[in-house]
Amino acid sequence: MRYENFNYSDKREILKLLKDNKNVIEVIIGAVNNIDDQEWLEKLCLKYILNDDFGISRAAIYSIGDIARIFGNLLNRDLIEEKFAQVKDEKLKYVIFDVKSDFEIFLKD
Repeated sequence: MRYENFNYSDKREILKLLKDNKNVIEVIIGAVNNIDDQEWLEKLCLKYILNDDFGISRAAIYSIGDIARIFGNLLNRDLIEEKFAQVKDEKLKYVIFDVKSDFEIFLKD
């Protein structure tokens, strides 16, 4: 496995790439690592949690955990929990379990 640096720090560029449906996973990861607007990031991830593509959904779910780690809170936790409850894929339910473990560690509430 090789390290890749996904450096997406311009919201307009991110939205354009997502509109074209290009590199969605990389864009989500890069946005979470480079954008300092928590509300915007949470909404971005919420949009993709229930995506039909397993990889995209997985990236969005794990990115919610990253947001919790970075900011120490979640502004839309109830909505995030609602989306998590709607996930049907058993493999993604494991990802959610993993992310909820992150919540216990990183959330201050």
